[in-house]
Amino acid sequence: MLHPTSCAVTAIVPACRRLEPLLTTLRRIQDCDPVPNEIVVHVDGDDEKIVAAVRGFNAGIRILTSGALLGPGGSRNRLVEAAKHELVANFDDDSFPEQPDYFARVQMLAERFPEAAMFSAASHAKEWESLQFQQIALPSGCGSVFRKSWFQRIRGFVPLPIAYNMEEVDIGLQLHAVNGMIVHDPLLRVVHDRVPDTEINADMNAQILANTALFPFLRFPIWFWPLGVWSVCRRLQWMIAQGWTKGLRHGLQMIPGRMQQYKTYRRAVSSRTLLSWLKLKRRPKDLGAATPRPAGGGEPRRR
Repeated sequence: MLHPTSCAVTAIVPACRRLEPLLTTLRRIQDCDPVPNEIVVHVDGDDEKIVAAVRGFNAGIRILTSGALLGPGGSRNRLVEAAKHELVANFDDDSFPEQPDYFARVQMLAERFPEAAMFSAASHAKEWESLQFQQIALPSGCGSVFRKSWFQRIRGFVPLPIAYNMEEVDIGLQLHAVNGMIVHDPLLRVVHDRVPDTEINADMNAQILANTALFPFLRFPIWFWPLGVWSVCRRLQWMIAQGWTKGLRHGLQMIPGRMQQYKTYRRAVSSRTLLSWLKLKRRPKDLGAATPRPAGGGEPRRR
């Protein structure tokens, strides 16, 4: 078997507590051809078992650690800062490339869209219903590629312990505010190998609801805060309709304290920027047909 070539891409993975999914992710990244020239893992909470396992898996992987829990966003901030390449391919510890030529396609995208700040991968069928490159408002959370120089123009991720309903919308709006374009490629695909919860997680529900309120508090102009209240009401209504009622009262009670805790991260965008972003969120812009790479082995398989 030929040794795979490497490319000028840094692959980053924030890790917290889940060892086996992390090792699967690292294995699948290393199975790609070309492979990223650099792989960096951030072990949140300085978990010695995970650190030892990653070193034993591949001593060439760079490992960052933090004693305090930074959450996935705080971990990504450190990972992007540490990356030595401009193209930084981001994964969760339970997501990985679907196709071996993933990083070759990343390089192709960078050449085709030199002005793009970020590339967003597809992880489920709805994201490849249309085989069009699109400018979008919200990047994928489990598979995306940053241009480091663009990431350095924004404040980065808010270091939340649980970041659902915050990470993608916040980074999307921050980049939009500095005219950073996010390009979605339906043929840049990742597998999000997440095990569904077998029961309703009250703490998760509470965190999601609190984050739904935190986002508009941090980024919306004050006169748009009623829109934030409306989004919390809509989220609450949706969760009740799904039967996710555990933890909702606690989530509402968390909102004032969460705003107080993270108020130093507030940097509101202009009204014009917010309205433009909301319009893009509703109607992404087509940027041309997405076609398989000529030498990339054809179109990724449909799952």
